Amino acid sequence: MGHYLMPVDYQFKKGIDLPSWQWLSFFPPGPSYHGSASTYDGTRYLYWAVQYSTTAGPTTAGTSVLYRYDTWNNGWQYLVTLTSGNGGMDIEYDSTRNVVYIINGNASTAWQAFNLNTTNVVINNQTITPWSLATISVVLPATASYGASLTMPDDAALPTQIDSGTADSTGNTTTVVKATTATGTFGAGMIGLQMRVTSGAQNGAVRTISAVTDKNTLTLGWALSGALASGDTFVIEPVQMTASAGAVNSITAPVGTTFITNQYANQDVMIVSGTGAGQRRRIASNTATVLTLAAAVTGNARTGNFATTPDTSSVFKIVPSNDFLYYQPGNGSTALYRVDVSTGANAIVWSAALAASPAGIGPGSNTFFPTAYAPGYLMALRGAGTATVYLYNIGTNAWTTITTYAGSENFTTGANACMLHGKRKMFVQKEGQTRCYTFDLLTGILEPAGVMPYANPGSYDGKRARFVKTPDGVEWIYILRAGGQEFYRVPAEWM
Repeated sequence: MGHYLMPVDYQFKKGIDLPSWQWLSFFPPGPSYHGSASTYDGTRYLYWAVQYSTTAGPTTAGTSVLYRYDTWNNGWQYLVTLTSGNGGMDIEYDSTRNVVYIINGNASTAWQAFNLNTTNVVINNQTITPWSLATISVVLPATASYGASLTMPDDAALPTQIDSGTADSTGNTTTVVKATTATGTFGAGMIGLQMRVTSGAQNGAVRTISAVTDKNTLTLGWALSGALASGDTFVIEPVQMTASAGAVNSITAPVGTTFITNQYANQDVMIVSGTGAGQRRRIASNTATVLTLAAAVTGNARTGNFATTPDTSSVFKIVPSNDFLYYQPGNGSTALYRVDVSTGANAIVWSAALAASPAGIGPGSNTFFPTAYAPGYLMALRGAGTATVYLYNIGTNAWTTITTYAGSENFTTGANACMLHGKRKMFVQKEGQTRCYTFDLLTGILEPAGVMPYANPGSYDGKRARFVKTPDGVEWIYILRAGGQEFYRVPAEWM
């Protein structure tokens, strides 16, 4: 099918083998300076927004272009010239609407969308013709600078099963599940997901996760009828339950359920079988048992009441909502905003600032959707001369800080990071260095990940690392070097 540039059978051993970076086709226009950023469509293409024509500082715009790279055929394709941008540029792919969004950067509030479809698409009440670029008339709520990010949750990337485990011989109670050391790979982002027992006396029991004490221990939202026994197995997955009641604007979980209040706000509920199957609606709020739907938004079919009222035959599932595009301005800002890109109303507005992060998200940062690690959250490497990692809970509108033990390392302008989906790890490249790391989000430990052929200059802003998992399961990290045209990738299976 043309998916590969070479066979993949590395058989690397963690902590022993560090694979070499592979050189790919150079970026055609020229060296990339401030403002380079990438996104992946999950299937074939990497999209790159790149400012390339000048070495001037981050508030002096150069020529900016949108290219895409074909991961199957190792070739670049020019798409369009963007509004000139610089430091603070970012790009995000929308899998539902098949468009890319671009922050122009350059200390401005401008942002654009490029339509990848062969038909018109409507974004924020603006019609964008096929294969064309549009400047969105509702500007960003704050100027973009170093480390600014656009982020969109993506339920299409969410696996059916997030993780699995086997109960240990000790430590289990009716509200605590203790996994064996070999199978315990749990993180704080799993709060709000569902544990389903798959063997033993509790087989079939479903409980949501209310806390993760450590990478081996889960606290349940409500008690099991008995503790898990040694060897009992379980899986962790998105919430999926059979309703105990339904109404035109709400759905009620089974008797005994105890959800965290508002854990699922601003996510979507899908009726997957039974009465009302096929419907998908936005959640405005939730109590311990009831999910209440959001009011109707003009142009957005996922909002408003159910067309068919669910009942006790209805099986519902909770998934991230990719109607929302989130914006973090960077350069020390604690602010976070979002906008509904599906709305067809005439008065489109970004939200008032959401909960402030614990400290400003600064140079070298990256805010992104961590997919299977934390499907109800956003994640941010803070940058700004720290090694801090934050989680933002979309439902409860609150930030937490992940424990980090990065030793003497910290990251600022020139650093870049991406999530290694399914591995509970981040990849981080150190600014001004050839050094790369994997950051274990469960242990807080920074691990070596080989070295780049050339260093990224420490002063160049941009997010140049991108994790790619092809449809046939091969995993890579791609990087376009700041200050150069060099483009390379490294296999990620060993990490």
